[in-house]
Amino acid sequence: MKNKYETSYNLKDRANIIKDVVKSSISDEMGINKGFKLLSINGSKIIDILDYKYLIVDEFLEIEFENLQGETEIYEVEKDQYDDLGLVFETELIDKPKNCHNKCIFCFMEQLPAQVRDTLIFKDDDYRLSFFSGNYITLTNMKQSDIERIIKYRISPINISLHTTDEEIRCMMLNNKNAGKVLKYIDSLYEAKIDMNLQIVLCKDINDKEVLYKTLQDVSKYMPMIKSISIVPVGISKHRDNLYKLLPQTKEDCLDVIQNVSKFQKEFKEEFGTNLVYLSDEFYIKAEIDIPEYKEYEDFAQLENGVGMIAVFEDEFNKDILKLKKKILKQIRVNNINNKTNIILLTGKITYNFIKQKAKILEEILCNVNIDVRYVENNYFGTNITVTGLMTGNDILETIKNAHNSAVIVIPDVCLKEDEEIFLDDVTLEDLKSKFNNIVISENSAKGFIDVICNISINIK
Repeated sequence: MKNKYETSYNLKDRANIIKDVVKSSISDEMGINKGFKLLSINGSKIIDILDYKYLIVDEFLEIEFENLQGETEIYEVEKDQYDDLGLVFETELIDKPKNCHNKCIFCFMEQLPAQVRDTLIFKDDDYRLSFFSGNYITLTNMKQSDIERIIKYRISPINISLHTTDEEIRCMMLNNKNAGKVLKYIDSLYEAKIDMNLQIVLCKDINDKEVLYKTLQDVSKYMPMIKSISIVPVGISKHRDNLYKLLPQTKEDCLDVIQNVSKFQKEFKEEFGTNLVYLSDEFYIKAEIDIPEYKEYEDFAQLENGVGMIAVFEDEFNKDILKLKKKILKQIRVNNINNKTNIILLTGKITYNFIKQKAKILEEILCNVNIDVRYVENNYFGTNITVTGLMTGNDILETIKNAHNSAVIVIPDVCLKEDEEIFLDDVTLEDLKSKFNNIVISENSAKGFIDVICNISINIK
């Protein structure tokens, strides 16, 4: 199977090949063509995107290319310091990304169904993607020379999948004998003043409780270079045959984690002026207690890990609802509010109650919509998986199979591929639309939620 970084040719042979040239860019004006090979800049060879980005900052460049005939050509460029050259390479890193060689006991990639989209198979563990794409790295795929490159190019912040500072437990969790000793790299990053964000995937009876609390104590010595620590519960799919036996976090487990982590937050706030460590929303939802206030998440450094997403939604929703109410006051309500539009709004099970509450508020304001909020039971990955982003096409079809033809079905965009209208199980949006005409995609945010309902409603134009 090919992953998203692979092509039909040998990437090593095609390294540094120009895939495209931005129109009217410096390279376009120089006459650089697709298929040229970038050899060096100011006498330095280009190994990857880090070299390229670092070297093009100079105002005077001597760039060496190999043209389509295999001949070497040298171009001299005078430009403003931060002007881009307009070159697009075969891959975003120029060379091949480093893949993960760990067999982590909690890795969701190891829990995928047998038949799954090719692009989900590739596991990266590349510090360059950590910087450019926000990916998390384990440090096990690195050498001292990689650390030196991070320091040389000031690649900051670096996102690290830490999980624990206990070397023996970390080796076991990552199934890598070097997983413990590579933690020394954090010392080098700290001494070089490289910012770091840390992630802990919490596994019941493995790296939780006293192991977790010691980890939090251990990493506090790296302040102020540690910018945030997220703690997320392990995701457990039904596809775990022959994998390590993992248990889900119970309500009581979540309450215990929340209570103890809150003590660390208080201590860190007093000592460092920041909460530093944050729990994903799932802990609070499972514990059936309120999500912390918006201000408690500070700069929302780990929003992509599901940390503070509910708080952001709540804050945005409340602001937009006030705007909506003012807008409606200036308009005349429709005369026949009994002729209501039926909307089926789909969400993940974990956010069902929250979204249902917000939908009720919108119903009361708009008057001419009925919003039927339904959670999609995840049969594809297993019912332990409850997040909206992992909803699949076939599970959505099962959820709406009894929907009336007149109903408008709203699906959040987060469960579709970013650049293609396809779900994780390879069912396309077009497949759904062939069975249900009235399907609308909503941006996965409070504004997107409100806008899509308002657009469906005849009250708001």
